Amino acid sequence: MTDNLANDCKMVKNEIKLLQADIKDFKEERHSLLFQIQEKNKNNDHLKSNNDSLVKMNANYDKKKSVKLSFRLGETVAVKRNPKTTEQNCCKLKLLSGMVVTEILPSDTYRVSQLEPSNGCSYATTAHVSQLKAWRSWNEDGDDSSENSDDEPGM
Repeated sequence: MTDNLANDCKMVKNEIKLLQADIKDFKEERHSLLFQIQEKNKNNDHLKSNNDSLVKMNANYDKKKSVKLSFRLGETVAVKRNPKTTEQNCCKLKLLSGMVVTEILPSDTYRVSQLEPSNGCSYATTAHVSQLKAWRSWNEDGDDSSENSDDEPGM
């Protein structure tokens, strides 16, 4: 009977050792899983902050680009000129100046005509608002420096 009791004690001790090893392995596995979850959460937080900054950047871009340009009748504008394929890029005129808005058409389109007709022919065209630029002549600026330009500075 004592042999059976001794054998039972050895078996119980072995089972306890196995259970302790299993518990240790379980704790290590649980710890590694928690670490993986924390890493995923960090990545998600990083992605959320990146997404938030991208949303903010897109909103700022849209706000700046969605500024609605509009011109009034009689306002002087310059029209972006489409280059001819035979012209050199360095020497071409980019804007036709001295145009005046004569009619406002739908879809942000304007009819413009030349202020002072050249060679007796007046030039008129339609242009989208993206092709127009507000034009201010030098004497509209209110800058009086041109009056004193031929005076020499006093010494």
